[in-house]
Amino acid sequence: MTLPVILAIGAVGVGMILIAVVLDRRARRARIGRPIDREVLRVDVLAAIDRNDFVEGVRIYRRATGAGLVEAKEAVEGLALNRR
Repeated sequence: MTLPVILAIGAVGVGMILIAVVLDRRARRARIGRPIDREVLRVDVLAAIDRNDFVEGVRIYRRATGAGLVEAKEAVEGLALNRR
């Protein structure tokens, strides 16, 4: 491959990453301020835990609350421990 082709492919890749970051930030901002039904969230997360899908439980929590990864992981762990 020639250098211009390699550079063009790299530029497209960087552009796609930037677009993904911007869209993710917009989605998170849209969730802020939206009311959360805590009981529905709890049931959904516990259902994921019952399926032995801890990662999905964290994903559900993050989507619903906009929490960071560590915060969501700790919250889901807390739900799992309180259930036992």
